[in-house]
Amino acid sequence: LFSHLQVTEMGYTPLFDGVGLGGWEGADADAARCWQVADGLLQCTGQPGPWLRSLHEFRDFRLRLEYRLQDGGNSGVYVRGPADGNHHGAGAGIEVQILDDASPRYGELKPYQFSASLYAIAPAARGSARPAGQWNALDIRCTGHHYTITHNGQVVLDVSEQEYPELSERLPRGFLGLQNHSEAVWFRHLRVGAP
Repeated sequence: LFSHLQVTEMGYTPLFDGVGLGGWEGADADAARCWQVADGLLQCTGQPGPWLRSLHEFRDFRLRLEYRLQDGGNSGVYVRGPADGNHHGAGAGIEVQILDDASPRYGELKPYQFSASLYAIAPAARGSARPAGQWNALDIRCTGHHYTITHNGQVVLDVSEQEYPELSERLPRGFLGLQNHSEAVWFRHLRVGAP
């Protein structure tokens, strides 16, 4: 009865209209090489090509989105990234991991490699990821060097530079991005608001 009901969240600005790539660009290459919009979804086709970068930079924000992976899928959401997408070490942005971490393909993951973790920095609590092929909801809140990640309704990470001093070396402002890990991944309902 309500299958086509759409809810508008007050205080959030859509980052994807379900029709085109407005507001986004391929980093250093044409986004159309590996990004497309089909059936109202934003898809990385898995072909070689650039990561998808927002046209605008963000400082403190709350990013909400939904994603779906294929079996064994791997991707990520970049927050506060520099124009080149660096998400490793001082002066870089941060990657929030998206991974089908239940796949046998990933039998020997480090704690910070599981879904919703701050990649190579802080591990998320495990057990919130849904199986490959199902939609997952991700809520990323960035305020200063304080990061709160909610995955499918469960707060899985709430950390700052007190617990992870490396966070203080990361950029306080930068681009949002969607990683091309040369594997298919789908996104929808991307929106950003105040933290």
